[in-house]
Amino acid sequence: MIITSLQNLGFTSYEAKVYVALVRNGNATVSKLHDDSGVPNSAIYGALKKLEKRGIIEFQNTKPMRYRCIPPEDALSKLKNDYAEECDIAFEKLNEIYGESASERTEELIWSISGVRNVTCKVIQMLEGAKKDILILASSTPFRTIAEKHASLKKDYTTIIGILNKKSGDEGVSVRIISSCEDEAKKMNNLIPLATVRVNSLENAQPGFKSFVIVVDNSEMLVDILKDGEGDADLSAVWTNGAEFSATISHLLSAKWELSEKYML
Repeated sequence: MIITSLQNLGFTSYEAKVYVALVRNGNATVSKLHDDSGVPNSAIYGALKKLEKRGIIEFQNTKPMRYRCIPPEDALSKLKNDYAEECDIAFEKLNEIYGESASERTEELIWSISGVRNVTCKVIQMLEGAKKDILILASSTPFRTIAEKHASLKKDYTTIIGILNKKSGDEGVSVRIISSCEDEAKKMNNLIPLATVRVNSLENAQPGFKSFVIVVDNSEMLVDILKDGEGDADLSAVWTNGAEFSATISHLLSAKWELSEKYML
């Protein structure tokens, strides 16, 4: 698990294994690191050089040479700062490139998004950008049930509820939720008191059908479908910010809203 996490931070497999061995020992020679990490001697020197360049290990010029790591808290803090700086640089350059080509993107396109993390990040991004209206249609397996199925979504679910409360409260955004079941309607009504919740039973829906639709400001839309299975690949969505298409779906959902019953405690 720790090796994978370090690799996600940009470490190679060898760098991660050598670093963990060094943390475990406090300080060690190359021979000791080889024994503890399983990394070939020929590769350890390269890994140590990269870790030294990151500024998270130090060496003692003795025979044999000894290496030690700085405290993990300091090391991770440095990695976070370096990562943030690189993100800022990349964002500035990419945003510049994106702006140069924006005038050429005039057609309305629908894009596919795969994976639990990617879909929820897009949902959060959409909700945070809402200025006037958020309209949500949830099937029998909406946010809460999905969060219960995917442990990685529990924090995102809390974030989503927080954003909806902020939007409906401090920012005065209209938040409307159409639920297909009383239980979820009750849950949403309690969690987001200033949202307007209605119930519209999906009696004709196929058994096991699981999805939700989000339309923001009549100009951005996401349709999510939860597939049966395990892992992060079973959540996918389609998204568009095409104004005409989103407005059409919003119109259809608004018609469904009018036919729905207001949830009463």
